[in-house]
Amino acid sequence: MLERTSPVNESIPARTLRQWRTELVRASVFVSYAIGVLSLDVEVLDHGVSSPGEGALESLVDDLPDILASGWVGGGWSLSPDASASIAAAAAAEVALDQSVSLLGLHAETVSSDLGDPDVVRDLRIRVERQLEALTQRRDQLESRIRRIQEVVLAQYGTGAASVDDWLV
Repeated sequence: MLERTSPVNESIPARTLRQWRTELVRASVFVSYAIGVLSLDVEVLDHGVSSPGEGALESLVDDLPDILASGWVGGGWSLSPDASASIAAAAAAEVALDQSVSLLGLHAETVSSDLGDPDVVRDLRIRVERQLEALTQRRDQLESRIRRIQEVVLAQYGTGAASVDDWLV
């Protein structure tokens, strides 16, 4: 999507730019949600590292409510200011329908792994951290592109190349 929406300049019609912005905001919602989920996985895996052995699973189950309450990093639904609630709801529905497997595949592996095995926990922790870094970079790229589109559309309004009436078309 980032490749398809590049370059962004004033020669691109406002209608196209608004469509791109909507698609980019939606992608940002997916990525932000995955960041939130994986940040919780890091908390769970950190718990496994600090409480290895046979009692690890019991300890995790006991501490899970606190982990869930305090571990959600990145806002989960960190959206651009123009993202409507309907976009967030649609994205959440698609995540629930498992259409974002590529974003949450590592989470699925984490929840089905033996969290009592310190080697498994360490390996997963490293991989989840890498995925979080990659997703954070991708979200930054998406949000940067969204801001650029907003700048260009505003410039088009300023020069008269775009009109408020365009919204009605």
